[in-house]
Amino acid sequence: MAAPIKPAQVKSSLPTHQHPSKEAVELDFLKNVINWPSTPPLPLNFSWNDTSDPRHSTFTVLPKRGGGQWHVGDELDILIKMYNFHGKTKKSGGDFLLAGLHSPSLQAGVAGKVVDHLNGSYSALFPLLWEGNVQVQVILVHSSEAVTVLQQLNRMQPHRIYFQSLFRSGSLTETTTCNVYINASQQQLCNYTDLHTGEQWFCYKPKKLSCDARVTHAMGGFRKNIKRQEEILRDPSNKNFHKDIILRWKQMSSACPQPETLD
Repeated sequence: MAAPIKPAQVKSSLPTHQHPSKEAVELDFLKNVINWPSTPPLPLNFSWNDTSDPRHSTFTVLPKRGGGQWHVGDELDILIKMYNFHGKTKKSGGDFLLAGLHSPSLQAGVAGKVVDHLNGSYSALFPLLWEGNVQVQVILVHSSEAVTVLQQLNRMQPHRIYFQSLFRSGSLTETTTCNVYINASQQQLCNYTDLHTGEQWFCYKPKKLSCDARVTHAMGGFRKNIKRQEEILRDPSNKNFHKDIILRWKQMSSACPQPETLD
């Protein structure tokens, strides 16, 4: 049963445990896993040309540890260096990069583990799981500057994406806004927080119906409230926003005696 609650009651909706639950421990672990490195704030005189540019950036296959040929079971290590549109080396981390190793003829592929060295360089580590030629691909999904904007938006405007629930009783229906946290300064809420996991969920209470009358749930919409400079950073349709491969495809063999520089 979901009872309405008043604003003063929304200070903490999580159940109080003497010891953290297994779910809470797992949640903390997942938060640490996906925690993103800090990115520098954007200066007031921010210029697009100071952002990460995939066309200037490079990646290089490093020599095998111990030398010799690569074999199945070895680990391929790639060094990625990020540059801005001026061709200058980036000095901080935080770029969102994806790396993959593929053999199209075998329809085989594996994702690389990207390590941020926090100085504009990254490592991508791949296990070599099959024999033959492979292709390396590195994609810049978001520059560190775009990540900064996205983090600011999530922190300062957490309600840009909102949801709605339909309440019905007989022929009477009402729709209200819902989210993991909503402002309860002037209106009562329906609390649908899972008491077992602590997962929060609130809806504004309908004016005429009870909280138990909720029947459906759907995404309500998206409120866009960002500056023009920020829009350029996150808009993939902008002609200067590259989400392509950092460098061209180039083949190498898992039994190649010498590493190749992909440039």
